Amino acid sequence: MSAHETARPGPADLPGIGLGQAFSALRPTAPPAGWAARALREQNQPQGRDGHPAARRLSVPQTGEPAGTGQEPIGEASGRAGPARREAASVQVLGEDTRPDWQIVIALRATASELITERQEQWEQEHRHPMTPEDRRLMGRSVITRVVHEHADELTRSGQALWPLALERRYVQAVEDAIFGYGRMQPVFDIPDAENIEIHGFDSVVAQFGDGRRRELEPVADSDEELVAAVRFLGENANPPRPFDDAHPTITVAVGDRFRLHAIGFGLADRPSVIIRQHLLTDIGLDQLAAGGLMPREVADLLRRAVLARLSIVISGDQGAGKTTLLRALVDAIPATERFGTLETDYELLTHLQPRRRNMVALQATIGLGEVVDGRRIGEYTVADLIPEALRQNLTRLVVGEVRGDEAGAMLQAMQSGAGALTTTHSHSASATMDRLAARVAAGGVLRLDEAYRQIAYNIHLLVHVQLLDESWRGGGRRRFVGEIRALTGAIENGRPVTHLVYRADRTGAPVVFDPGEELLAELAPFTDAKPSDERGRS
Repeated sequence: MSAHETARPGPADLPGIGLGQAFSALRPTAPPAGWAARALREQNQPQGRDGHPAARRLSVPQTGEPAGTGQEPIGEASGRAGPARREAASVQVLGEDTRPDWQIVIALRATASELITERQEQWEQEHRHPMTPEDRRLMGRSVITRVVHEHADELTRSGQALWPLALERRYVQAVEDAIFGYGRMQPVFDIPDAENIEIHGFDSVVAQFGDGRRRELEPVADSDEELVAAVRFLGENANPPRPFDDAHPTITVAVGDRFRLHAIGFGLADRPSVIIRQHLLTDIGLDQLAAGGLMPREVADLLRRAVLARLSIVISGDQGAGKTTLLRALVDAIPATERFGTLETDYELLTHLQPRRRNMVALQATIGLGEVVDGRRIGEYTVADLIPEALRQNLTRLVVGEVRGDEAGAMLQAMQSGAGALTTTHSHSASATMDRLAARVAAGGVLRLDEAYRQIAYNIHLLVHVQLLDESWRGGGRRRFVGEIRALTGAIENGRPVTHLVYRADRTGAPVVFDPGEELLAELAPFTDAKPSDERGRS
């Protein structure tokens, strides 16, 4: 693989694996000034064949394979230059379609990681500034290519196997994925239009697409234990780290800037179960969603003006209905000059990654890893804990990714202080959303149920419900649409907030009712001339 090829999707960088000093003999001479990749020159090192440094020993775990497959521990290289590739009768020539053995990939990863870290440290000492992730990736790719080539040469010299160049390239890509990407799970992250990857055990892998289609994929590991180890690796390298072990048998973690992974294991499920959700629409506006059929344009315009008026809006819907996507579009309507904050269990909105959002605060909960004190682990910080801290950050409003529990009461308290809020919650209808929120607030013990209903009536302005019409079961497609919008009037009747039906669609998504009402229209009147975000200069 050329060092100038475009990097594959993956985290910007992951720490080296098993780093030590065992390979200090391969440390290059001081690199010249300039671009980091020049640090790869090694004129003063002992050379092997084809200009590569002499091969070193690489210990590969035994797998019980017969001799001649490249699975056995590799002996010490002599360091002498020799013929390009000695072919003997005892050497097994592997086919070009041979798949990389992941045990060998793991061993090559350890070797390459040590060299990459050493060379990065030396480069940074010489140049006195950090190496960029892009330069580290380029340097690492060159190191990986050498490490894999040396391993293939040693297999040939020792009479174990002969790798064709195509297999060598596959090992280079596999090791690069293991260090800079998602390891053996990389292929499932490379499907550009998959909404979900469903993994039930290492050998049951299915991609689900937006139109409802499902496609079976190759196994992502050789065993359930290896699958668990791969998930644990992703959690350990997250920021902040997320554990996945006997004491933490579930994990939810943001992977890179496009994926969310959730896994259940360690006795809670019959086999490790993993769902990888890909965020396909991360920089999206209301007009774009309207053009895609989520809602009529007049509804998109109403919601945009409601955001500018700093109304508090709760989006409800079933799982996968499009709540987070609609929330991103509402956030997109917030003026670029406004300072607001997002609060999430794991980063999913990804607003903070947009260049035009330079003056916003993105907050994320942390999982406590210490001992339990007063019912909580040391270091734990929930979304509910983050809300009062966010209010001290001079924010005009709060965007809470999802209201699940204690954060419901904290969010209502924030609304009482004058901060508007945008959030989502799981619910089957706009009316049911009020009941779920009230129950969650009351469960926190701060307010009684009737008091919770009263606070909802006073502090929440709009309830927006999104629906998913799934007819894939009979060969049809899937369609998401706004099914209902209700405005809260501030009044209480029979113990529940009174609402006005602003918009309703039928079960196919076709508009049936659109009646904003005089009171809401009067409140939104000052924002009639609001322009879509695309016209304001989406970057």
